[in-house]
Amino acid sequence: MLSRTFLLSPPSPPSARLAARLLQAARRRACLACLALAAGLPLTQCLAPAFAGVGPTVKEVVEFTRIIQPVLYDDETLRSQVSPDGQLLFIVTRKANVATDRNRFEILLMDVSPASLSALAARRTASGPGASMSAAPPAPPSLLLAVESSTDRADSDPSLREVRWVGNRTLVFRARMNDEAHQVYAVDVITRKVRQLTYAPNGVLTFEVPDDLRRVVYVSQVPNPALEPGARAIIVGAKSYWSVHGRQDDLYTQDRLYQFFVAEAGLRMPARPLGEPFPRAGRPPIASFSPDGRWVLLPKDQPERQLEWAGVYPQVAELSRQYGASAAVDPLGYFSRPTNYAPRQMMVYRASDGQARVVLDAPDDSAPGSRQRHDRLWQGGGASVVIAGTYLPMGKEAAAAAAGKGADMPDRTTSHIIEYWPASGEWKHIAALKGRLQSVQAGAGEEGRFTAIDGEQRRIFDRLPDGRWREVADDPMEGVAARQTGEGQRPPGAAALGQSDGGGKRDGSAVAQETWRLHVRQALNQPADIVALRASGGEVRLTQLNPQFVAAQWGTMKEYSWTDGKGRRWDGGLMVPADFQPGVRYPLVIQSYGFDPKRFYRDGTNDYDGATSGFAGRAFLREGILVLALPWRAATGAPTDEHGSIVAFGEGVRGAIDALVAQGLVDRDRIGILGWSATGVRVQHLITFTDTPIRAATILDGDVNTLYSLTITYGFADSTLKSKEDGNQGPPFGATRERWIRNDPSLHTDCIRAALRIESYGAEAKNNSDIYALLRRQYRPVEMLKFPEGGHALSRPSERMISLQGNVDWYRFWLKGERRMEPLVPGETAESLQQQRARWDQMLTMKAQADRLPRCVRKSL
Repeated sequence: MLSRTFLLSPPSPPSARLAARLLQAARRRACLACLALAAGLPLTQCLAPAFAGVGPTVKEVVEFTRIIQPVLYDDETLRSQVSPDGQLLFIVTRKANVATDRNRFEILLMDVSPASLSALAARRTASGPGASMSAAPPAPPSLLLAVESSTDRADSDPSLREVRWVGNRTLVFRARMNDEAHQVYAVDVITRKVRQLTYAPNGVLTFEVPDDLRRVVYVSQVPNPALEPGARAIIVGAKSYWSVHGRQDDLYTQDRLYQFFVAEAGLRMPARPLGEPFPRAGRPPIASFSPDGRWVLLPKDQPERQLEWAGVYPQVAELSRQYGASAAVDPLGYFSRPTNYAPRQMMVYRASDGQARVVLDAPDDSAPGSRQRHDRLWQGGGASVVIAGTYLPMGKEAAAAAAGKGADMPDRTTSHIIEYWPASGEWKHIAALKGRLQSVQAGAGEEGRFTAIDGEQRRIFDRLPDGRWREVADDPMEGVAARQTGEGQRPPGAAALGQSDGGGKRDGSAVAQETWRLHVRQALNQPADIVALRASGGEVRLTQLNPQFVAAQWGTMKEYSWTDGKGRRWDGGLMVPADFQPGVRYPLVIQSYGFDPKRFYRDGTNDYDGATSGFAGRAFLREGILVLALPWRAATGAPTDEHGSIVAFGEGVRGAIDALVAQGLVDRDRIGILGWSATGVRVQHLITFTDTPIRAATILDGDVNTLYSLTITYGFADSTLKSKEDGNQGPPFGATRERWIRNDPSLHTDCIRAALRIESYGAEAKNNSDIYALLRRQYRPVEMLKFPEGGHALSRPSERMISLQGNVDWYRFWLKGERRMEPLVPGETAESLQQQRARWDQMLTMKAQADRLPRCVRKSL
């Protein structure tokens, strides 16, 4: 069933400028029907327009300026990027330069004081009615610092990250300056002077600093070669495939081992280790430094206590079922180790000598996605600390102790908030949580106030004069109410901006009393920018990061819903070019890694802005190809098991194609699909085991459930092993052997009819090599690209160009019969393009031969 937004909203006619571009495009290109016939494609392909659609080039997509902090574009984090006095806001952006093959990261500063925002609003009002987002900001942000890098291996690991305030004029961050390893730096926002704080030999993964910036506590990877010094053989044990077969001095392929260190800021002397090295169990945790520099509070993984604590705390048991596969599938630790989840326990270290103490003999409630959350708030300059999301110790003695510290009988079903004094080891209970902690945030300008994000609920706590804490009902951060203080009303919403003069004292002027709220403004067809919203109405636009973006030329993405054959509803998005022509059946590319109707869709997936490999997005529109964004799962009736989810994925794709064809939008014979990472296994299953009309497909560093993949991922991640076995309905031996054989696509490659493009990122052996070799053995159309220095989500501009432009070319060829003639990709030549055309023409003949063979019939067990 087609979403009504497309039926009721026909496209507006193109402007004269667009019409001129269309005419030029039509003249430049040969007749599509002739190309289709010459390529041996079905005659139905001649129904498509003979000219390219209006839209951005791949280069324009790659060079789009993106906000990378706040990472998730959420207003809550944006508020934390305002200086403590409420005067300055920073954001971090990334922009690629294809010509230089470098990414440029910038810290941008904006004056967000109420007086400044009011003056900007007045200037905008004087220049014209309203505060339109289409208007440029009155003044551009100020560039504080720029870092250029050619060594960004993966989008998720940018060369400038984790910027934060220390006081009102210093920002600290970690960066790869001059393409070296990540180190911690500080920059003065007044003088622009940059100071290096760490000299970690293997780089810094996370860090924390006290207010005086005298010390830094950080996490670094420590060497863990599979081959011990002096040895000539490796006892493999539960070591990963890549650590055994990779270079022994390559930290990237080693089984990850981390260590906390304390360093004297700015000195090259060796840092002092804190605690013992610990293996990976999800992302490295974040340490918390007391403002006075005396104490370090950090969580410690306790995998050896997982089963014990799972038997006591129901939430730990649930997390173990969801994420702690190792304890369930390998209780002896014989062939796996925890790599995705292990319960952790809070520890406190004295910074001066590293002396350690356990805070509570109990775990916290962190899940794999929240291991780097903010769950500690220091009080009194470091005298005490509020710790949120921790369970309380169990047992009779523990219960008696908890009762004496303000808690009822410890509740095993929920975690708690406590206050802890590191000097004495004493603690007091504050409150029980109702859900799982997301984060805690300090009150705006007041130490004796904090907000806990308790599941989906915001809970606010105030300190009473006697030192105890009380929960208050109203939430001033959302403008619900204002709280009376000794200095008058604290305004709602924008309190985090700091309604004060430079010295922190409030004046009584009308300007100072104006209330503003910072917001990341974006929509499906509107790139992210920063605006300030006034409580009384109106807004001021603070950035215009992509002035080259013109909605009338970049195409339109709209929400699109359909129903599959099992009656499930799927809510995705359909992208059409600016010159969309009703009545024309277009080719379609399906991008299968989620859809968020509230976020801008450019390339990649808009679930998260960094999953960009291969998904060319709006660049497909320029070639007259529609784009369907497939959600992660059906909105109704979605299976919860791995195998069921794989099967449902195929049913959702089939339902989408049926709906689009029935509405006359898409040509059933010209459908392509891309899968990245986790959706790679689903795309592979789709093209192997179903008769869904997929003419061409791409697997982008994707997972796959084959025996070869199971072998090379041995020891890599307990969750990966479990997902493969669950996806194939059991391991490949014993009672489930036949089920594995039935579900393993490498054993059924003769059933694959789609022309397949495989991209593999990283030097180590990766998935799909078996699929590739077996398809080549059978003379099936397949091409594999290896990116030896690429990360799981490509980041280097040249690699992104090769991936995105290559997929645009792939689908132009297979869905439209078109070939690119001019070199566009770095390192490309007229000769290499000719070789590509020759390879693909040969594949076209092979596909025609394969299509004449009888279809495979998958027998039920």
